[in-house]
Amino acid sequence: MTTRVMMTVAAVLCTAGFAAAQTSASKTEKTSGTSSFEQTVRLTGEVVYVQGNWLVAQMKPSGNYELFNVQPGREFQIDGQKKLISDLKPGTSLTAMIITKTTPVTVRTTATLMGTVWWVRGNWVILTLPNGENKEYKVPDSYRFMVEGKPASVQDLRQGMKVSATKIVEEPQTEISTQTVITGSSPK
Repeated sequence: MTTRVMMTVAAVLCTAGFAAAQTSASKTEKTSGTSSFEQTVRLTGEVVYVQGNWLVAQMKPSGNYELFNVQPGREFQIDGQKKLISDLKPGTSLTAMIITKTTPVTVRTTATLMGTVWWVRGNWVILTLPNGENKEYKVPDSYRFMVEGKPASVQDLRQGMKVSATKIVEEPQTEISTQTVITGSSPK
C-alpha cells in the first residue's frame, strides 16, 4: 500500500470506535528522517562561586551573572583534564558549546482488528468486536479486509463473516536532542 492509501485507510478506520476497539495485535515503529535543523550556541563565562551542584558564572561579554544547576557527574574539560563541579575554582574560564538537533520522526502504529460482520451496505459496515460491542466504519473502495485468509472488499462482505482489518496510522513528530560540551582553563 502506498503512504497515501495507508493514510486514507487510517483516517477512515479511525472513525468513531476503531481507536477504542479491541485489537488482536498492535505494533509501533519509529523512522527518523534527516536532521532538518541544527543550532549551535556558545556560552562563555568565568566561575564566580560553586556550592554543591550550583555554579554562579559571570557571562562574557554581557557581564551578567547566571546561576546553573549542574547535573551530578557532569564532566568539564579543564586544561585538557576531566573535572567535576567540585573541582572548579573561582576564576576558571568556561566555554559551553550547546548543539541542538531537531529531527523529524514518523511514528507508525499498525493494529489488527478482528470482528464479525453485523451489517453492511455500500461502503458502510458494522462489525461486532470480540468484546460484543458493535462499531460502524465507512470504508474506501480500495481497502481490503481479510476473510478466511483471502482479501475482500467491503462490497464482498456478508452478515456473519469473520473479518480482520489492519489500521495503519502514521503520525509525524519531532525529536529534539541536545549535546553540551564544556571546556575551560584554570585561573592564572
